[in-house]
Amino acid sequence: MSSRPLLPHLRRMLHVGPYGGELPVALRAAASVAVPMLVLWATGHLEWSLYATFGAFTSLFGRTVPLRPRLTQQVQAGAVLVASVLVGTLIAVLASAVPGTGWLVVPVAALWATGVAVLSHRLRWHPPGPLFPVFALGACSSVPAGPGQVPVALAVAVAAVVFALALTVAFARLEPGGPVPVGASGAVAPGPTPGPAPSPTSGPTSAAGTGPEWTWSHYLVRYAVGVAVAGAIAIAVGHPYWAMVAAVVPMSAPDASGALMRAAQRLAGTLVGVVIAWALLTARPPPLVVIAVAALLQAGAELYVGRNYAVAMLFITPLALSMTHLANPVPVSGLVADRALDTLIGVAVAVVITLLTHERRQDAAG
Repeated sequence: MSSRPLLPHLRRMLHVGPYGGELPVALRAAASVAVPMLVLWATGHLEWSLYATFGAFTSLFGRTVPLRPRLTQQVQAGAVLVASVLVGTLIAVLASAVPGTGWLVVPVAALWATGVAVLSHRLRWHPPGPLFPVFALGACSSVPAGPGQVPVALAVAVAAVVFALALTVAFARLEPGGPVPVGASGAVAPGPTPGPAPSPTSGPTSAAGTGPEWTWSHYLVRYAVGVAVAGAIAIAVGHPYWAMVAAVVPMSAPDASGALMRAAQRLAGTLVGVVIAWALLTARPPPLVVIAVAALLQAGAELYVGRNYAVAMLFITPLALSMTHLANPVPVSGLVADRALDTLIGVAVAVVITLLTHERRQDAAG
């Protein structure tokens, strides 16, 4: 009898939504990752692959809006991703020069997550939240680097962003009806950013003063505190940024129910995904195979991320681990174990904060 209340949640967790025309987005995302990686492989610089990958994530923004606002979102997000790569690389340079300073990534990432969360909601990004910037900052900080790596990271990330923007324009013609100009009949307007309606004590409002926003306490608790606590606990494991990213994902949901569901999906998908990653990486495929598989994984992630997040994690987890391993090879068993443990830590922190705060989205009437 006690199991009955769990069944609807389990069904919701496993339910895969209908196909909604995600193929053009998936193809664009795959190409935005594969082409820069192939260029780096051809030039013998696969150690720069993380910088290119995070620049390529620019193509993931604005998937539900017409071409012009989509490009606007992507330029904004691309600039933040480049800045994230730069900050992460600077932390890596400092950690290499001054042993014992690697822990600085935790407070810096917490502040970065808070600022980007405010910015993404203010500018109404889709997807909202600081997931990709925190991932970029943390991952780049984990790769040993000298001062000469800073301009390299900047140049590679910028080039990947520019290429992603070009692909957005090119692939717009593959969408049903072709690229939709702003203001055209039937154009889909940007959806509202998850968050409560403004109140007298609310945090920043949108540029037009109409975008829903969370209160300042929301940003401080969910991002500043949540990311810092997850990173601080996980720093002993070796990859604190995975815990910080795992904490960010559920806490970006609009309400407690969504946060708990996203936490469960993140954990379940990751635990299966690390097994897939282990099977892939222990086979020691050549770099070209890794690049091809990464492109397919990126496409798969985009096909399912809006339909079932747990299924998307079956693609995202081996993608993230293969890119990390390609840029900075380490023992595979330790890599996948760290990913699983850090994800558990981050998800646990997110669940505890969600249950303690009981925040929920309000409608326009409050």
